[in-house]
Amino acid sequence: MFLEKVLGKAEGGRCLVAGIGGGGDILATVPTANLLKHAGWEVFFGTVPWERFVVDSEPGPRPLKEMENIYPLSETVALAGKKTKSRKGVVFQAARFAEATGEKVLLLDLTLGVEGLCTGLKEALKKLGVNLVFGIDSGGDVLAKGSEKGLRSPLADAMMLSALAQLGGSPVIGVFGFGSDGELSGGQILSRLSEVARAGGYLGAWGMTAEDVKLMEKISQMVFTEASNIPLMAARGFRGLTRIREGTRKVHVSILSTLTFYLDAKTLFSLSPLAQRIQGSKSLWEANEALHRRGVFTELDFEAEIRRLNITSYKEWEKTRRKSRLPIRVSPKSSLGKPAGGRAKPTG
Repeated sequence: MFLEKVLGKAEGGRCLVAGIGGGGDILATVPTANLLKHAGWEVFFGTVPWERFVVDSEPGPRPLKEMENIYPLSETVALAGKKTKSRKGVVFQAARFAEATGEKVLLLDLTLGVEGLCTGLKEALKKLGVNLVFGIDSGGDVLAKGSEKGLRSPLADAMMLSALAQLGGSPVIGVFGFGSDGELSGGQILSRLSEVARAGGYLGAWGMTAEDVKLMEKISQMVFTEASNIPLMAARGFRGLTRIREGTRKVHVSILSTLTFYLDAKTLFSLSPLAQRIQGSKSLWEANEALHRRGVFTELDFEAEIRRLNITSYKEWEKTRRKSRLPIRVSPKSSLGKPAGGRAKPTG
């Protein structure tokens, strides 16, 4: 089994454990990182510098060229610390994580597309001597196919999956929180996990320990996240329905929320129409347009539209969305947030 091999053959190896959905997903890396550290691996943390609009009002992820106090390792990967911020003063969750833990964090720039990210990752990982990569998704939307009613943020996860699947070795996707972002339902997650298992891509699972809970509680005092905090509720014994995003999304909390399911990234990629669609993209916009062609409305579209409408809360967005026509999709050829060649089918 995969986990037994990983835990038994660290041999001084180095690994990257990265949150792939942006922002607070870095908190979801803690259980996997602790597991690997105890097995003897040297762990680098990583994340996508894409903050929710309540933290960073600029739509989309920030490119490395807009950041201060970083150490570039390639065109799309840089080391960040507690003093890292954008030139406009936005403090990233990666910086808060670094301050809370003392760890250095790799920032993964999506703005040059899957091709740019993959090339940059290969260069950076070679420099660092990293030979094992885990991409951790908080919630499970990396499993999405695009037609799920509740899907809200498919772009970052699909881009990261597409890039990781092209790395050498045996890259791994970890699904943590079991629907904690309120996007895919429990049934949809189970169905997709089983589909990956039938294809031979299920690698095992790991549950949060008391040590993980203690560390995550400490970090969560500084890192702004909702989805990655749901497993902490479950670990304390809560079971039932809760709401996130100002009450606009429902999340079912259970002990399943404390598990990380590990999947072979290449197998999952072979079953992911979204990740396949954006493979080879050379910019964030190109990847976004590729998902438009599947009728998918992305988190980039969402952020651009709320910026255009000057909306400041999830509740206001939901109210506006119900009263208006379908969400507007955006492209690099138009002013950000203005109509560009039609409207995308909403995913929720």
